[in-house]
Amino acid sequence: MAQEFRKKQKMANLLRLGVLILILVTLTVFGILHQYPQGWRPVGVDAFCPFGGVESLITVLQTGRFLEKIALSSFILLLATMITALVFRRSFCGYLCPLGTLQELFGRLGKKLLGKRLTLASSVDRYIRFGKYIVFVLVVAFSAILGELVFRPYDPWVAYQHLTSDELFSSLLGGFVVLILSLIGSFFYDRVFCKYLCPLGGFLGILSKVGYFRIRRNETTCINCKVCTKVCPVNLPVAELQVVTSAECISCNLCVNACPVENTLTIVGKRKGRLASISVLAATLGIFLLVVGISTYTGGFAWSVKSIQEITLHTGRFNPDEIKGSDTWKAVSELSGIPKEEFMKTFGLTEKEFFGTLREWAHKPGSTREVSEVREYVKKRLGK
Repeated sequence: MAQEFRKKQKMANLLRLGVLILILVTLTVFGILHQYPQGWRPVGVDAFCPFGGVESLITVLQTGRFLEKIALSSFILLLATMITALVFRRSFCGYLCPLGTLQELFGRLGKKLLGKRLTLASSVDRYIRFGKYIVFVLVVAFSAILGELVFRPYDPWVAYQHLTSDELFSSLLGGFVVLILSLIGSFFYDRVFCKYLCPLGGFLGILSKVGYFRIRRNETTCINCKVCTKVCPVNLPVAELQVVTSAECISCNLCVNACPVENTLTIVGKRKGRLASISVLAATLGIFLLVVGISTYTGGFAWSVKSIQEITLHTGRFNPDEIKGSDTWKAVSELSGIPKEEFMKTFGLTEKEFFGTLREWAHKPGSTREVSEVREYVKKRLGK
């Protein structure tokens, strides 16, 4: 029986790690294809980020418009994330988040090379964990006030997705620095960014307080080996708790899968019901696949970038809000009816630049221009 029990625990851990790595690899490939499309071009990193929906929510409620770079898919992923949080607390963080996976892999490497995991003094740790909640509040407030994604230039995941882009050392330098520091920090201390700075973690931490399932420790059968505490990636004293209710818990269930005594650490509902950790993984993944699958089928979730020509052909009208960096000046000129000469004079374009993309123009060395300037100019010019 004990052997079968340990086998199930190892399988649950392997499946969790496999899902995390699969998501990380898939999104990494998508990021490369977005920068260097080979036919099919997936949408950018912002469209795959649920926190973009949080940042843009107030603006949408006030104006009915998304912040620049945000797509409907951000809100769809936010919905799936919130559903999982209400049921399984922060299972998105523990089972799906690609940035968390990167940090965890560096943490595993660090533990292997150093032979141990370092921890901060509790007198310091307990206070700096409030950092993610402060970042969350500030980002949401300033995004609403300024009408833009204020966290994007400092977002380590956005920087990771642009490692091959010329934007990395210009508009995303701050995010690149945070990424490097987070990975170096995670080599010594588990999930540094998750614990101390992640605004999505702050949001889910608040929401998870009403989550239905949580981990319970059976004090009668517990042998006080403290293995659960040792494996916890967010350094919770699981071995000292009867029920894990902390907002810091990322619902990875590594502690459940490490406990040597069967039915000592269990995942239970607030009133009744018990789940295996592998069921939490399956249900979390299932919720996302169901929500994304339905929205993809109904046309709400876009997986690929559509050019302004394709959008105009599909809708039958030209919408300046749909102008993106991947569109060419030539296409924008033809569809808007604004003469080539006017664009060249207004934006200082060369003949070669006119036949290139708006992104190439905005990101050329020394440039401080933004694609949004073109979008706003066209809207003003056309009286929209």
